[in-house]
Amino acid sequence: MTPASIELAATGGAERAFSGRAQRSRQWARLVKRYQYLARREMLACAVILALTLGIRAALLPWMPVPHPAIHDEFSYLLAADTYAHGRLTNPPHPFWQHFETFQELSQPTYASKYQPLQGLVLAVGQKVFHEPWAGVYLSTGLMCMSLCWMLQGWIAPEAALVGALCAVLRVGVLSYWMNSYLAGSVPAIGGTLAMGAVARIWRSRQFGHSITWAAGLSMLALSRPYDAAIVGCGTAALLLWLLRKAQTPIATFWGRVALPASMVLLPCAGFIAYNDDRVTGRASTLPYQVHDRQYAMASMFTPMPLGPEPPYRHAIMREFWAEWNVGQWTKARTDPVSTMLVKSLTMSDFYFPFWAWSIPLLLWPYCLTSGAERATVFLLAVFTLMMAPLIAIQPHYGAAFAGVLYLRFLQSVKRLWSWRPGSVPLGRALASLVVALALADGLGLVPGRDLVSRGFGLRASGFGAARAAMMQSLTAQPGRQLVLVRYAPEHDPQNEWVYNRAAIDASRVVWAREMSPEQDGPFLEYFRGRRVWLLEADRSPPQLTPYTPERQP
Repeated sequence: MTPASIELAATGGAERAFSGRAQRSRQWARLVKRYQYLARREMLACAVILALTLGIRAALLPWMPVPHPAIHDEFSYLLAADTYAHGRLTNPPHPFWQHFETFQELSQPTYASKYQPLQGLVLAVGQKVFHEPWAGVYLSTGLMCMSLCWMLQGWIAPEAALVGALCAVLRVGVLSYWMNSYLAGSVPAIGGTLAMGAVARIWRSRQFGHSITWAAGLSMLALSRPYDAAIVGCGTAALLLWLLRKAQTPIATFWGRVALPASMVLLPCAGFIAYNDDRVTGRASTLPYQVHDRQYAMASMFTPMPLGPEPPYRHAIMREFWAEWNVGQWTKARTDPVSTMLVKSLTMSDFYFPFWAWSIPLLLWPYCLTSGAERATVFLLAVFTLMMAPLIAIQPHYGAAFAGVLYLRFLQSVKRLWSWRPGSVPLGRALASLVVALALADGLGLVPGRDLVSRGFGLRASGFGAARAAMMQSLTAQPGRQLVLVRYAPEHDPQNEWVYNRAAIDASRVVWAREMSPEQDGPFLEYFRGRRVWLLEADRSPPQLTPYTPERQP
């Protein structure tokens, strides 16, 4: 080749490379523009987040089918759902209720879940409308991600709000146990995001009509997690008063345009709670949770509370859980509060964010809090910390009401990091982009060395839920009606409980009961005559189901 042709080829190669870079730059610019277009149309962005959450989870159904209940609380919520689906708030106590005593449920004075009704109502909608209680979880988790996006839009730029919502979808909305169990995580999260998103709009935009939204959020919390409702209500009311005073808003405006409309929502909610309490416990001022703990618990969920006397347990397995395992939790929290608080912090941070070692410094990014939104967010984080501090142990859904605040502070910290330019070098942009990219990649499961245990799959590691569901399916396939007496070995794990029933026990195709003494079992078996009776020896490997005969009693 001649020198001229070499030069021409080199020039042409450079032009093609430059043209390729220019084309990629234009494509990236178009992508950014489309993202901004979506993010700035706030209701459209919320709708996309809802569709994305539900669409991804639906697409995963062949590999991640409808979950089986495995945890005590899940069965309790499903009892509530079945009760409400039958048009009742509670059920009459069974004549042989001692055989049906189980965890997180009341057998006296009525047969009911110990929990507040909202999660059970959500599951009941799934059961009645879709013939599958988990459909309520599926829909409520999609709505949770949407409401979180809406909340963030009130506090931060819409582009950042959409990033935070996408992180929540991938991290919490699709793969966590909030979506893949029957536990109440999404419902209180919706309540918290509604309340805190309303605070931002009342303060920043003077949209006082959102006082109704604020009260609706608090009502959802009161109907799912009353302790959280009290803390969030007091914290957000104090914050709103402070913000409006700083903005020189007359105090009469707060009372007339915020407190009064909110009370029109909160008072009927309080009336319904009192009515539900009266039907379940016999006293309008006593929650089912309180009656349950008086009957079974020695240790309160709150560390400062003293240990109570041991109740007269009728079943060894229930004593093992409440008088040994639960008291052990309380004792550890009292004697080693520092490590307990550390475990709480790590549990929370690793659930909501990947790389907790990155997340904690970001949440506490050491810049001055120069904006009212940053100061308000840090105040809410302090309220969250105070709410968690006295609890003997936590799971991530205990902090669901503050999920939006955690993501908000994360985004505020990333924004600060973006503007960091040491020595005029835009190092902060690269670090902030890396953190967000890692957060999204972790949500997609693309980060090596990360698993799904922190998001709740570890709750089903034993396979107990699937084993019980398989046995239930086998029993349902038997002709006629079945009665299963469950026998536990002394070393049985009380976390794996077989004895759970539907709301109408006598009408159920399969009834689960505890084996007791021959004197107690005789009248019980006579009551259920006409059913085929089985003995389940739960601690054999695998659990063994055989026809029951009285002479086989230990």
